[in-house]
Amino acid sequence: MRRLREGRSEGSSVHDATPFQLLKQHFLHGPASRVAAVIRSSLKPCQLDRILAMTAAQWGLLLIPSVLLTLAFAQIDQECKWRDNITDIDELAHHKYQVLEDCLFYKLSREAGKMQGQGNALMVMPPTVAARETLDIEVLKVNIRQMWMNEVWKEMHIDGYFTMSWKDRRLRWEVSDWKTDVVNVRSYGRVWVPDINSEKHQTSMQSSDYTTFQGTVAKSNGNITTRMEYRMQAHCETDFTDYPDDKKHCCFTLKSTLYPHYIKYFLVDDHIDMSKMRTNWHIEEATVRQLSDLEDMKTQVLQICVTARRRSSTLRIELTIPVFISALLVFITPFFGKIEQQVYVKLFAILLQYMSFQFLVTRTPQVGMGDNVPKIYLFYTFTLIVTALSLVLTLLISALSRIERRVPPVNSLLPPITAD
Repeated sequence: MRRLREGRSEGSSVHDATPFQLLKQHFLHGPASRVAAVIRSSLKPCQLDRILAMTAAQWGLLLIPSVLLTLAFAQIDQECKWRDNITDIDELAHHKYQVLEDCLFYKLSREAGKMQGQGNALMVMPPTVAARETLDIEVLKVNIRQMWMNEVWKEMHIDGYFTMSWKDRRLRWEVSDWKTDVVNVRSYGRVWVPDINSEKHQTSMQSSDYTTFQGTVAKSNGNITTRMEYRMQAHCETDFTDYPDDKKHCCFTLKSTLYPHYIKYFLVDDHIDMSKMRTNWHIEEATVRQLSDLEDMKTQVLQICVTARRRSSTLRIELTIPVFISALLVFITPFFGKIEQQVYVKLFAILLQYMSFQFLVTRTPQVGMGDNVPKIYLFYTFTLIVTALSLVLTLLISALSRIERRVPPVNSLLPPITAD
């Protein structure tokens, strides 16, 4: 009876003990008693109690969040069964609509994983499963928002976006069951998208080209619509014939690397929208085409070609006014009185033309103009040659006028002789 009473008293003391007392008893009398004896010999009783109290408090702080998280996850309805009570989807709160979209997306993701036999199949695998089946991508719209030139390297940079659409049979659901016809994919990478990039992005690690998908929307019939943002650069063929109104022709190529034979492009509209483009160049022509790759005829590529002309009225005026003044001096010099004055005026005109030509050289591209000779260069050359020939002719006339004549004039120039 005495032992039973002692056992009951010990049991009641254990149940009534605080977490700090339980931790202290386990530390002093448990399996680690030898280690505890060493630690207890090196610490004062008050220090040992303080350390054990801090440990018990830390355990409590760790247990409380874990319990709360367990209760929170237990209350989540992964199937969103409350959707059966929805009568009007437009009256649903914004956060509740996002929860409904997440429930639908995870349901479709689980079904896609079971169908294709791989986890996260909706994110990493293309939508088709049959052999030799292709994916038809419709290009609905092409937009160019910015365009700028690198004059040194003769490169054009553009950025804009493509609006694309394709079918994904894995993203189909009953509208009557889920009360919504669309699902907004709010983060990039949650669904599979084609790996469409520029050629320079695929061949150079230092390239600034990139593509990214934004605003992806899935409909209940499996149709996916997205906006592919891009930035590309390409080397241009430049025609300097009308410099400073020179013309540049550049072509940009987009294609898939992982699925070159799988993806097929269809252009709904070959017009490029440039209504909001910001540039100081005049775009004469911009086209988008679907072509076959020259290296692999089974591979399709998208090609954007842009023809731009420089739009700089101030530079044109700077280069035209000096040569116009020098040419004007050449034509008005014969109206000066003496030949010596004409020589000085023509010498000044040649000096002015030379200075104007040097100014033109400073305004030309650093890498030259290739095989094309600008018209303004031909005009400068023509005026300089005409001025030089006129100066030579004037000097020749001036030299001939200084020759002393020692022969009598002809009879017709003599006055008539009258007989007195």
